[in-house]
Amino acid sequence: MPSQKAVLPENLYLEITIDGREFNSCTSLSVKHEINSARTVRCQFEGREALEMCRLGGEVTIKWHKNAPNSATFSDSKSFKGIIKSIKPGENTSIFTAFDYITHLAESQFSNYKLENYLGEDLYFAAARACDYKGMDVSKLQSGSGIFITKDMDLFGWKTRKEFIDACFNEMKILIDDGQHPRNTINQWYYGIRKDNIMDFFLPDPNIEGAKESFTVSENNGNISGQGLVSLIDNSQMINAITVVSSTDEAIYAQIEDGPSVDRHGISSTFVLHNTTNEAELYNVGYTILNNLNKPSIYYNITMDSVDDVALGDLIKVQIPSVHAALYASTETLTVIGYELQIMDTVSIRIQLGNKPLTIADMIDIMKKPTDR
Repeated sequence: MPSQKAVLPENLYLEITIDGREFNSCTSLSVKHEINSARTVRCQFEGREALEMCRLGGEVTIKWHKNAPNSATFSDSKSFKGIIKSIKPGENTSIFTAFDYITHLAESQFSNYKLENYLGEDLYFAAARACDYKGMDVSKLQSGSGIFITKDMDLFGWKTRKEFIDACFNEMKILIDDGQHPRNTINQWYYGIRKDNIMDFFLPDPNIEGAKESFTVSENNGNISGQGLVSLIDNSQMINAITVVSSTDEAIYAQIEDGPSVDRHGISSTFVLHNTTNEAELYNVGYTILNNLNKPSIYYNITMDSVDDVALGDLIKVQIPSVHAALYASTETLTVIGYELQIMDTVSIRIQLGNKPLTIADMIDIMKKPTDR
């Protein structure tokens, strides 16, 4: 592969520095990212002088962009800033691995997070405060989630910063019933560094009417390569029949079945106790659970050529492989939950699509009024 600042296939340009010095010896590069995790870069390089530039704890910056730097259409939209965490020397070829600044959060000193310091605060801003550490840029974290901390949330005690942030995001789920989504849709907040050292909190919304997808992939897409469009369809958490019983009076209950789902997939039932004697609330709990779990979970791994501008949280429309067309919808809009970009003699990317499954306990908790959470 040509060195940094050289033209790569598909007109991709690559620039690398280590501790502020240009690093010209890269022969291949991979960038891997998953939701709520550090972005990881693996750089293969040649030469003794290049190896001597690398040190554990060294700061790495990487930029990749399409079109020539002097082009009117030049874009510097993709960049990484991180810390070298491992070095693997070799006789001819060596490798360093670097992680973005989320690694500082994961390895931070433990703190004792106490209820009295956070009670009533928006979870979004509590997590943002924990991110403000070791050079992390938190300037974009301004919007809030509208979900406020209560004493019942499992947030407190001795934790690293990342453990506290993960606990906050586990609570950051929103129930939507607004006419633009399927009834009782539940959306989940995620976090990640998608550029340089800038922390992002994002709320993908694949189920909204008229969702804006980045692009569409299908069996006939000319960009798909390798194993192409590989699907995993999992019904282990599917529920299409439910009985919800009052925990204080077993004579009060709601029993619901999703007929089309039962006919298509076979019956998969569950039983839930809920602390209310209000029959309407029991039915609401049952319908919310069925509406979110009445079909199998679908995940995809997609390998594509000539694509380098996919980010976590992007929405992609997938045309279901024809082998599944008789059982499942012909198209599905899904969220990018991970990817691995490979820059070698060619540029390719493997994209993971899907939505993190919710548990029944999550759904019941979300349906409670904010003052009860």
